[in-house]
Amino acid sequence: MSETVVVGGRAVAGGIGSRGVVAPNRKRIATNVLSLSVTYLLGFLATIGISIYVRRILGPEAVGQVNWVQAALGFGAILINPGLTTVGQRELARDRKADLPGLIVTLQTLLAALAVAVCLVCAALGALGRVRSLLLAIQAVGLLFVAWNLGWVLQAHERMVAPSFANLAFNALQLPLFLPFVHGPADVYWYAGLGLSYPGLMALFTVWYVARHRLVAAWRIGLAGARALLAEAWPLALAQGAGLVFLYADTLILGVTDGDEAVGQYSTAYRLMMVSAFVTASLWNAYFPVLARSREAPAQAVRLSREYLGLLAWSGFPIAALGWAVGRHVVAMMYGPAFAEAGRLFEWLCLAVALQFVNHGLSQILVPWGYGRIQFRIVAWGAVANIAANLAIIPLWGAWGAVATTIGSEALVLVLGLSARRRHDIFRHPVLPLIVPPLLCSAAVALAIAALPETWDARWWAALAAGTAVLALCLLWFERRVIGTLLHRGA
Repeated sequence: MSETVVVGGRAVAGGIGSRGVVAPNRKRIATNVLSLSVTYLLGFLATIGISIYVRRILGPEAVGQVNWVQAALGFGAILINPGLTTVGQRELARDRKADLPGLIVTLQTLLAALAVAVCLVCAALGALGRVRSLLLAIQAVGLLFVAWNLGWVLQAHERMVAPSFANLAFNALQLPLFLPFVHGPADVYWYAGLGLSYPGLMALFTVWYVARHRLVAAWRIGLAGARALLAEAWPLALAQGAGLVFLYADTLILGVTDGDEAVGQYSTAYRLMMVSAFVTASLWNAYFPVLARSREAPAQAVRLSREYLGLLAWSGFPIAALGWAVGRHVVAMMYGPAFAEAGRLFEWLCLAVALQFVNHGLSQILVPWGYGRIQFRIVAWGAVANIAANLAIIPLWGAWGAVATTIGSEALVLVLGLSARRRHDIFRHPVLPLIVPPLLCSAAVALAIAALPETWDARWWAALAAGTAVLALCLLWFERRVIGTLLHRGA
């Protein structure tokens, strides 16, 4: 059955079950990628400013306590959003009149209330120690904001520019809130509480924006249809849970085996590595709707897949290479000598960045196409391997063992993703021609920087700037056709 949807300001035929699949509006994709990248980059600078202040004021131990609790709550977030918003975003992208938002918000609110209650009980029992228990009680409130954030509705409607600027503003607002209250390790509770302002304001903004622009046709509040929705979402929830293993399992295990100081060093390096996720987030949010609509058009899906993977490779490999080459200097400049160990950890963790970006283009891309169960199996095997390796290696080698397991697990997911795409014949296309050029260019630049004499250590920023310029020129040369298409062609 063909339906009418609005894309790029025009009514066009398409929708679920329609063979007349809507062609991607590349100007809109380019606009969304550019706006999201710019605001995420500015947000990154704001986050860096906040993290510099916080880490220099609180120190590794207090930072480790906060990040350990955040890691534990990360798994709790799966109970609130067990794949529901992914299903909702996909269906809204295909059919603007889908009535899932009310049901999803109802379910998430109930699940969030249950999760917060469990956290408060655990905090009251004091099983985590006094500091961690109180931090758990404070930070658990943020789970409610996860339930009420309607950013997924905006992404489905490709309304990403205004929310991205709001996200930037609310993120930057945190620092002036911290300055009067956070002056030392004893103020860690103020830091945890004031940090809730950012997700809280963002949730309120998305609710207002959706209501203001009437992006939801009808709010169907209630639980009718919940069983069918949960049945559709559970593979995605399990995949998200498996993905969180990569993010948080090593931090939790390290906190048990090596203490808060080690967690502070490792989590600082890991979070700095994950800043690069602003690139994957920008591309993912911009491409998700058109990928979801391309499932019924194999030629279009293959073309988008090649384009998406190529952009990811040209983004991830340079970031990984430059981070590996000069990461210790970046960390020393930002956080000072107290986090010197984090700098060395960060350099080697950057190798995982290249793998993560490619995995987005091989495995994560299966979700908007409706192959969530296959993507879950890929990530689940990687998560099982990650936990097993963490339990075996971290007690022996501490944070360096966590670095090794992170890189190894991402490599395993890469192999599994390639195998699954080939075995199930899901929009297959050659991969090596897309990743070899950025790999070779990035490796050459990184090795050239690493070969510089020690006298250049004081001028590491010049080497970083030169390497960035060279890799940017390589991107413009090798991907000039894709970039030109995004900038100059519309659907």
